[in-house]
Amino acid sequence: MVIEASGVGFDLRIPLSTFERLKGRTEAVLYTHHHVREDERRLFGFSTKEERDLFRLLLSVTGVGPSIALAALCTLSPAEVAQAVASEDLKTLQEIKGVGRKLAERIALELRDRARDLLTALGGERDDAGTAGAGGGSQRGTYAAAGSLPRPAADAVLALVALGLDRRQAEGLVQKKRRSLEVEGRPQDTETLIKECLRGV
Repeated sequence: MVIEASGVGFDLRIPLSTFERLKGRTEAVLYTHHHVREDERRLFGFSTKEERDLFRLLLSVTGVGPSIALAALCTLSPAEVAQAVASEDLKTLQEIKGVGRKLAERIALELRDRARDLLTALGGERDDAGTAGAGGGSQRGTYAAAGSLPRPAADAVLALVALGLDRRQAEGLVQKKRRSLEVEGRPQDTETLIKECLRGV
């Protein structure tokens, strides 16, 4: 996407999760990362600090470049990636485009402890094995809670929270609208879910 600031257009590469949240809007604030190499300079934009933090964390792994780090955020939420790394879930990590078994093992090995810290920062409680627990009540983080939903629904929850709704209220609305749309035979994409939920607020 291109963001105009003070009359200058900045070309940013963004993950699909950011695209879904910003689609149709004329104004936005993004958290950016300036990636510099000898032969190129790129700007990456993210709708949340957590997305940018995870992007930078993945870049610290040998063999992971910006394309793979961005693909991770197009495939999974930050909490899902952090949980997969912390629990050494190689199968989930291999769902990311460009990540084979060897790279998945390297990501899990190099980021395991740091991913657990990120998961805690995101609000997900862990059991003794280091995976996200089901407890936590109202203190459980947005990403951890949204991670149990299908991607379109999870993104809808995050968008509603960003708009000022309480997390539990957002989750309840999304689940209710998902059931209604399923009965009506209508699509349950992120944009439709958000619009339907806002009608009920």
